Amino acid sequence: MIKKALLIKRPLWLMALTMLLAGTHSADAGKYASSKYPMWQVGLINGALSDACQRSQFNQVKVQNLRIGYIGKDGRGVTGIAMKNWNLRDPKGLAKGNVTYHFFNDGYSNCRVYVAKFRPGRN
Repeated sequence: MIKKALLIKRPLWLMALTMLLAGTHSADAGKYASSKYPMWQVGLINGALSDACQRSQFNQVKVQNLRIGYIGKDGRGVTGIAMKNWNLRDPKGLAKGNVTYHFFNDGYSNCRVYVAKFRPGRN
């Protein structure tokens, strides 16, 4: 009876482990794109939004939920992406429509927010 129980439990344990490992995030999970351009070329830096970000008043709901990696020789870094009605915590209503917000170091005192015009994907 004990051997039978072990045979049943082992596959469940392996299945649970497999499910857990499958759910872990790889380095590419949430990656939207990568670019060889410098990070600061993603948009125009916005001082007021950067200040609000540093004060936890304009931030991503889930930091780097969707992100761009900048892998060129100059300006390496990662920015998280948010929009007015998606992944954005904006208690003061600072966000505008039809733009994307790119956060560098969200949650830190040197947070910078870059603003870019929204470009819908091609169909």
